[in-house]
Amino acid sequence: MSRWYALGLCALLGACAPAQLRREDLPPECLTPDHAALLDAAARSLFLVPYKPGRVYDVDAQNRPVPFALVHLASDALAVLSYPDPQRFSGGGADLAQLAHRSFLYDNALAVLWLSHSGDLDRARRLLATVAALQRPDGAWGFGFNTGSEDGFYNAAYVRTGTVAWVVYALAHYRQASHDPRFDATAERAIRWLLAQRAASPSGRQEADGVLFQGGSGRWVDTSHFEPDWPACFAATEHQIDVWFALRASSLAWPQLAHTVGLEHVAQQLAAGLQRWLRHADEPRYVQGTPADLTGVCDPESALDAAGTWSALWELAMGKAAGARELLAWVDAHHALDVHGWPGLRPYLDQGPATWFVEGSIARPLALWRLGEHRAAHAAWQPLLQLACMGGLPLVYAPDWHPDFPLTPAAAPTLWLLMAGQEIDAHGQPWLWAER
Repeated sequence: MSRWYALGLCALLGACAPAQLRREDLPPECLTPDHAALLDAAARSLFLVPYKPGRVYDVDAQNRPVPFALVHLASDALAVLSYPDPQRFSGGGADLAQLAHRSFLYDNALAVLWLSHSGDLDRARRLLATVAALQRPDGAWGFGFNTGSEDGFYNAAYVRTGTVAWVVYALAHYRQASHDPRFDATAERAIRWLLAQRAASPSGRQEADGVLFQGGSGRWVDTSHFEPDWPACFAATEHQIDVWFALRASSLAWPQLAHTVGLEHVAQQLAAGLQRWLRHADEPRYVQGTPADLTGVCDPESALDAAGTWSALWELAMGKAAGARELLAWVDAHHALDVHGWPGLRPYLDQGPATWFVEGSIARPLALWRLGEHRAAHAAWQPLLQLACMGGLPLVYAPDWHPDFPLTPAAAPTLWLLMAGQEIDAHGQPWLWAER
C-alpha cells in the first residue's frame, strides 16, 4: 500500500482537488453490465510499452544520481504502464503527469501472471526480459522505474520483500506455462535473496529463529529525502503471505532447486510462524506486522489485505476454510463502509483514508467463490464491474482522491479484476494463490 512514497508523491496527491465517482450516477448500461465484454475490454486496456531507457539511475541520500547497470536487456523488452492516464479525472493535478511513464515491479509481475495463464507467453517473456534486466546484483528488485527513454530513474534501493516475492511467483508461473528456462538463473538469485531475508531471533527464542521474513530496505522520508540504507526490520503479514506462495510455486517450477535450498521446510516454518506470531490473539484476523526478530510489540492495526482478504486466500490454500470465513467476516464487520454509494472496504481500520480500496478488496469475492458462497461472491463482484463500466478502463485505484489512494486508472486493480474474473465469471479452475 505504500507505492506512492516510492515516488515521493504523497504530498502532491494530498493537494489534489476533490473528485469522485458516485454510484447514484451510474448510467443505465452500467446497472447490469455485460461481464464478459467488460473483462475483454479490461484485458485490452492494459498498456504495455517498449522499455528502451537511456541512462538508468537511482538517487542517494543527498538526492544525487547513482548509475544502475542493467543486466542484458532484450531489444523487444516491454513494461507495464502502472498509471497510464493519471489525469483522466479532475483532481489529478498537472504534477501527476509523470505517473504516465511509471512502472512498478509488482504490476509487471501481475501482468506476467495474467499473460502466462491466458496463453500470451510472448508478451509475458518480453515483460520478464525487462524484469531480468532490472535485477540487482544481490538478486532483489527495486520498487519501480520510469519507462521513458529520457528519464531512466529506477528506485533500485527501495526494496520490499513482498515485491520480490511477487516477481518470483510470476517467474514460477511463466516457467510452468512455457517450459522456457531462460529466466531460471534470475529466479534462483531472487529465491536465494528471499531466503536471506529470514530474520534471526535473539538468544533464547530458537522457535522463532529464521521463521519470518523482514521487509527489505530503503525509505522516502519525504518527497525529496531518500534513505537508501534504511533497514526495514519489520515482518509485514502481507509480505509473509507473498513469500509463502512464492516458495510453493517455486517448489513446483524448480523441484531440484527447491530440494537443494529446502523450500518446503522454509514454507512449513513460515506457515507456522504466520499463525503463531501474526494471527491476532483475541480477534479473528491477522495483525499488520511485527518486528522481524519478534523482540517488540506487534502492530495491532488492521490492514485490509493482511487482516482478512489476502490472508483468507492463504488460509484457504492451507485447507482452513473455517478460518477463511472468520477472516472475511472480520473485514465485513470492521472494514466495510459506504463510499459515494459504493459498498466498499477501507484499507485500514484506524488509520488511513475512508475510501474503497479497490485492489485490496478484489480478493474478497474470490475467496467467497472458493468457499462455495457463490451468491455472496457475485454480490461483492457486481460493484467492481459497475465501477469499471462507469469509470472506464483500466479500473481506477479508488473512487475518489486520497493520499495513497487516488482516483486514477491503474494496472494493478485491473489485473486483479482479470485474474479473479477468470475464476468467478468464467468458472475457471483456481490458479492464482491456489498452491497448497
